[in-house]
Amino acid sequence: MLVGILLALFNLLQTSVFASPVISGAHTLSDFLDRSANFNDDSVISAFVGELKSLSSNDSSKCEQCITRLAIGKSLSLLRPELVPPVFTRWCKETAYMSNSTCTSTFSRNTVSTSYTGTNFADMLSLMDPFSYDGQLYCFYKEKACPKPKTPNVTLEHMWPSKQPKHFLAPEPSANDTFNVLHISDFHIELDYTVGAETNCTLSMCCSPNSKNAKSRTSHNSTAIGWNSYHDSFYTNNSFVRGPLIDVFQNQSIWSPATTFGSYTCDAPEILVNSTLNSIAKFCEDNSIQFDFAIFTGDMVDHDELALTSFDLTVQSEEIAFRDIKDKLGDVAVYSVMGNHDSFPYGELAQENHGFLNYFSYNAELMADLWEDFGWLGPEESQYARKHYTGFSVETPRGLKIISLNSNVWYQKNHYAYWNASQPDTFGQMEFLIEELVESESKNQRVWIIAHIPFSQEALPLPAKMFAEVVERFSPYTIANIFFGHTHKDQFEILYSVPGTDGKTVENAVAFAWISQAVTPWINNNPSWRYYTIDAKTFSVMNAYNYYTKLNETFTNNGDEPLWEFEYSSREGYNIDWPEIAPLNATYWHKVATRINESVEYNQMYENFAMRFSPFVPDCSKSSSCDLNYCYLTSFTVDEYDDCVAQIPTASS
Repeated sequence: MLVGILLALFNLLQTSVFASPVISGAHTLSDFLDRSANFNDDSVISAFVGELKSLSSNDSSKCEQCITRLAIGKSLSLLRPELVPPVFTRWCKETAYMSNSTCTSTFSRNTVSTSYTGTNFADMLSLMDPFSYDGQLYCFYKEKACPKPKTPNVTLEHMWPSKQPKHFLAPEPSANDTFNVLHISDFHIELDYTVGAETNCTLSMCCSPNSKNAKSRTSHNSTAIGWNSYHDSFYTNNSFVRGPLIDVFQNQSIWSPATTFGSYTCDAPEILVNSTLNSIAKFCEDNSIQFDFAIFTGDMVDHDELALTSFDLTVQSEEIAFRDIKDKLGDVAVYSVMGNHDSFPYGELAQENHGFLNYFSYNAELMADLWEDFGWLGPEESQYARKHYTGFSVETPRGLKIISLNSNVWYQKNHYAYWNASQPDTFGQMEFLIEELVESESKNQRVWIIAHIPFSQEALPLPAKMFAEVVERFSPYTIANIFFGHTHKDQFEILYSVPGTDGKTVENAVAFAWISQAVTPWINNNPSWRYYTIDAKTFSVMNAYNYYTKLNETFTNNGDEPLWEFEYSSREGYNIDWPEIAPLNATYWHKVATRINESVEYNQMYENFAMRFSPFVPDCSKSSSCDLNYCYLTSFTVDEYDDCVAQIPTASS
C-alpha cells in the first residue's frame, strides 16, 4: 500500500519535486531514495523550499498552489518526515505567507515547551490524499485558499435498527419529581495572571508578564480611575483575604492594569475560578439546594500564545482546575469532557490505529486518574475512560447514561481530521456513540451527550452531518439532552428534520443543544454558571437558572469580592407561553428562536443573556453584529449555518 502511494506520487510530481537540482536525474523512485540519502539535511531542505516557493511564480490558482504544496509535502513526509517542519516553516517565513510567529507555531516541530503543531502537520501529510476531498478541505479551512468542497453524501443509517413509532415521541415527564444538576464550563485558568499587567494589550496574552501595549500612554487617562490592583489576594477556607494595593502606574507603559479578579480581555485568574466555585457552594448552602452531579464541558487551559503554552502548563492547568472543583464542591460527582485547549499540542487528537496514539494517551490516563481519585468515576469506569479517549460513557445512580465525547475529533484545527476525510468515522467515535445509543434505546434508558465544541461553526462538515443524523435518529425518545461549551456565550442550537430555511418549522424541530456560558471573561463576557432542574423520570430539563457577576464592578470596589447574582431562568426569561409541566425541549427553543428572528427586542434580550449583560453587549437596533443570531440558533451543522448566512444579503456581500 505504501509503495503504491509513493509510486503514484512520483508519477504525479515528477515534473515538480523531481525537477529540483537535488533530485534531478532520478528516473525511478528507488533511484530517488538512493540519491536522497546522499544529501545532507540542509540541501534537501533548500531543494524543497525552492519547489514550494516556485509555485507562486506560475499561473496556477491559490487553490492549486495549496494542493500542490500538500503533495510536495506528502512526498517529503513519506521519505524524511522530520524535515517537513523546517521546510514549511522556512517557506512560510521567506514568502511572508503568514506572520513569522504564525509560521512558527503552525509548521515548526513539536516540543514540550511550546504547542507548535508542525509534527502533527507532517503526520497529516503522510496519511492524506492531497488531490482528493482531503486536500480541498484542508486548503479551505486551514489556509482559505480553496472553495469550500461539497460535503460527501454518506450515511450511517446501516448501523442502527429502524426507528419504531414510539421512538418519535419523548416520554412524558413526572408531575413534580425533580433534582438539580450543575453545569460549569470554560475556566481557561491563566496561571501567570499578573495583577497590574496590561489589559489593553496589543502584544501577547493580556494580563500576563508578557502583555504589552505597543502604543504610548500619552494623553491616556487610565490613571484617573481607581483601579483595584490588589496583589496576592487569596482564599483560605472559603474566606477571602485581600492583599496589598500596588501603584501600577509607576510603570509608565501600563494603560489599563489587571485587577484582582480579572478583565474582559484576559482569561480567568485562579482567584476568579475559586470565587465562582465559592458562589456555587454558598448558593447551595443558603438555599438548601443539592446537586446530584455536575457536568463540566471543557477548556481548562488559557488562550496564551502557542509559543508560551507548554506541556507542563497544560497538565498543571488541568490538575488545578479539577482540584479546585473537588475542593469547593466536595462529594458532588463531576462528569467532564476535554476542550480543544485541553490537549497538547493545542487542538490535536490522533486516531488510535495509525501509529500516533502515544502522542495523546497521556491525557486520557491523567483525566481518568484524577476522576477516579476524586470519586467521580468508579474503577471500571475509569479504566474505560482511560482506554477510549475519543469518548466514554457512565451511568449515574438514577439510571441516566452520560456519553462524553472528545470534540477534537471534529475540530477544524485538528490536523488528524483531514486525512481520509470523506469517510464518516475515521476515529470510530460515531460507531461508539451509536452502539451506546442502540443499547440504551433497547432498554428504554435516557441519555445525555456532553461535548465541548458545537457542530455549527468550528466543526468539520462531515462529522457534523453524521452527528446530526445520529441525533435525529435517537431523538427525542433516547437522547434527552445535549450539552456543549466552547463559545463562552449562553446559546442554544436547534436540529430540524427537514434541511433549509423552509424546514425551520415547529413541526420539524426534533432536538436541540444547550451551549453553556463560561467562567472566563475572555472575551468581553461576564463570568457565569448555571444549574438545571431535571425531571427525575425522563431526565428532561424543566428549567435552567443562570448566575453571573458584573466583572466591571470589581475594577473599582476597593478590592472586595465579586457579587454573584441571579441573572435569569430559561423558562421565564424569554416570556414564552409554555406549559408548566412541559420540559424545555426543541419546540420551546424553536419558539424562542422565532421571536428572536422577528423582534429586535427579543434579539437584544438574547444578546444580553448570551454575554451576561457585560458592558460590551451590542445594541441590536444599531449594530449588524446581531444579524446572524437566528442562523446560529437554528443551524445544527456547519453546512446549515453557512447556507443560512449565504442567504442574508448583508452577510454574504
